[in-house]
Amino acid sequence: MKDLKEIILVLEKHNIHPLRYLSTMGGGKSKMLALYEGIAKDRFSSDEMAAAALYLPDNRTSSYRKLKSDLRDKLLDAVLTINTDGDQYTDYQRAYYDCHKQWLTVRFLTGQNANTAALTLANRLLKQASKYDLTLLCMDLTSYLRTQYGLRDSNSKRFLEANQLFERYHQEYEVESLAEQRYTALVVRVVNNRSAHEEVYKLAVEYYEQVEPFLKEFQSYKLNMYAYMIGLMRYTTLNDHEQALPYCEQALQFFKNRPYVAQVPLQIFSYQHLMSNIHLQRLTEAKQSAEVCMEVMQEGTFNWFKFKETYLLLLLRLRDYTTTAETLLCVLQNTRFEFQPDNVKEIWRIYESYVYYLSLLEKTISPVKGKKFRMGKFVNEMPIFSKDKGGMNIAILIIQFLALLQEHKYARVLDEVEALEQYMYRYLRGEETQRSYYFLKMLLQIPAGGFDAQKATAKAERYLALLKGIPAKLAHQTHEIEIIPYEDLWEYALISLQGNQR
Repeated sequence: MKDLKEIILVLEKHNIHPLRYLSTMGGGKSKMLALYEGIAKDRFSSDEMAAAALYLPDNRTSSYRKLKSDLRDKLLDAVLTINTDGDQYTDYQRAYYDCHKQWLTVRFLTGQNANTAALTLANRLLKQASKYDLTLLCMDLTSYLRTQYGLRDSNSKRFLEANQLFERYHQEYEVESLAEQRYTALVVRVVNNRSAHEEVYKLAVEYYEQVEPFLKEFQSYKLNMYAYMIGLMRYTTLNDHEQALPYCEQALQFFKNRPYVAQVPLQIFSYQHLMSNIHLQRLTEAKQSAEVCMEVMQEGTFNWFKFKETYLLLLLRLRDYTTTAETLLCVLQNTRFEFQPDNVKEIWRIYESYVYYLSLLEKTISPVKGKKFRMGKFVNEMPIFSKDKGGMNIAILIIQFLALLQEHKYARVLDEVEALEQYMYRYLRGEETQRSYYFLKMLLQIPAGGFDAQKATAKAERYLALLKGIPAKLAHQTHEIEIIPYEDLWEYALISLQGNQR
């Protein structure tokens, strides 16, 4: 069901309705059209629901399975009719789609024995694919050309030229694959464990040393994109954003000099430039970086969601809570949100809980009207990051505590004290979680002070001094953990005690 909905969204984005002809035919509505519209309009959220609505119980399973398969075939056929010449596509994107369509034509003509036409098209296509760094396609094309010139035309000169080019592209493809594999291996390690800094740093240094020698020989898009991202992780895993900023600028300069618009790497390194400025508390520069990101980000892509994460953190540091709530709602209501990886969706649910807390303080409106933040349900919906004890689980524990405090559920707060103390002793003793450790110690002074604002302030004074002694830009913890600066959250916690919302 989910895969069909995703294809339908793509087709509707390009104003393609492959079953429109069925709606103009006489008689009752066809089951295929009913299934299509049910998925497109969110009336069917599961196969069981769709099958029950379209078929009687006795023939539900087999008939529905065939109907769904037929609809999938129709949708996939329609995908190939999408026009990629529009302004919403960069020259690189248009070339990518066009080149692969031409390659399909080459193979089809060859299968139909139109070899002369296929060979002419293949030679022309190779020039275009080479210009846009489509290495794998270039490798396929030169393999095809050497076969044609060697076996069909017996042209030794052209065969040797094609073979030499194949060996070149094959070597380039191998180093691209190496860089891709190394970067992917790093991401897999860190994506669900935001506290695995040292291990990932060491691997990033090792992997960059493996790929760096090839950068002088090959200028390809894919190799340099993955190599630069591996190199960047040497700094970001240790929160060394002073080094990350010039490195991002170096990467951006490389991709700006390509003979086409390299949108994806421009997005990636513009985004990191924004994130580093936020982490270094350079909010004016961060706003400028955000403006650049908005120009290169394509709505609904994975990188767009990552940009929105960082933009949200910037807005929270600027205390622009109204725009924060608007940004959150924009993301949660985006049609592509449900197709994001589970860890990405969890991050946004955590952000949602913080915006809900701000709405309790009357500093913004709730992003989803009438929706109540339920702590038990919220934690149960965090299977990934609830296990990340030295990482994002800290943010979950903090927002639980603050929400209980704001709602004056003091008995519940007291029930959490012992568990929090044990948690801190077990997981937050390292250098990378010092700010979180001191902030939780501050929060624990609230029940220790009998939920009296003045007593809590006095008891927490030394921990606040220690917290301020580690500015966020120097802390080693992952930046996402401190969703709202702890200094701000402490102010709001005291407001909750005073009952003086402002």
